[in-house]
Amino acid sequence: MAPKKPNGRKVVRSKRRKFQIEIVNVADLKPHPRNYVEHPDDQVEHIVQSIRQHGIYRNIIIARDGTILAGHGVVMAAKKEGMTKVPVVRLNVKSDSPAALKVLTGDNELRHLAEINDRELADLLKEIKDSDEVGLLGTGYDEMMLANLVLITRTEEEIGDLDAAAAWVGLPEYEPGEKFKQIIIRFRNEADRDNFMKKFKKEFSFTRHSNTYSAWWPPKDRQDFKALRFEG
Repeated sequence: MAPKKPNGRKVVRSKRRKFQIEIVNVADLKPHPRNYVEHPDDQVEHIVQSIRQHGIYRNIIIARDGTILAGHGVVMAAKKEGMTKVPVVRLNVKSDSPAALKVLTGDNELRHLAEINDRELADLLKEIKDSDEVGLLGTGYDEMMLANLVLITRTEEEIGDLDAAAAWVGLPEYEPGEKFKQIIIRFRNEADRDNFMKKFKKEFSFTRHSNTYSAWWPPKDRQDFKALRFEG
């Protein structure tokens, strides 16, 4: 009899499978029609740089018919880089089966259960920026995103304002200008926070760093620091 979890559901375990990597034509891969994650150009550029430096080191997962279950962004970057073949792992599942949909969602969502030490992340990104010839390209961050991260992970005694954060990061083009106004919003629970986000998502530009959200009003490009900033 299969063991049960505390909620009474059975724990389903399958035999460990040995996956074989296939090399397939990029043109034969199809995006999943129910993929709900968009990959904007700036993210794809980071993936392209990662491929240029290291190749494709994370397998693309596909269903039996070649539908992508995990790795949509990697495939987009591979096409942009002009690659015609990529390594994949093909699962013996139909693309619309529950098992396939679980891979699709799990690849995107399981990482949210991780706990990130944003302070150590900022230190790591700063080290990369100072030592790698292409800087932060390939990490998912740029210098201005790092400046924001530094600002919310340091005390006021360490980093007093955005000017100090920009100097810590080492932004050569940054010129101190108008000071922004900062308001801290704290919520009683996640539901209140999510309701706020839904209500004002058209009025504010939101970014997320781990469990901390930053919002700009009026909506601004990420490179504009002269806006009102909320954290919650």
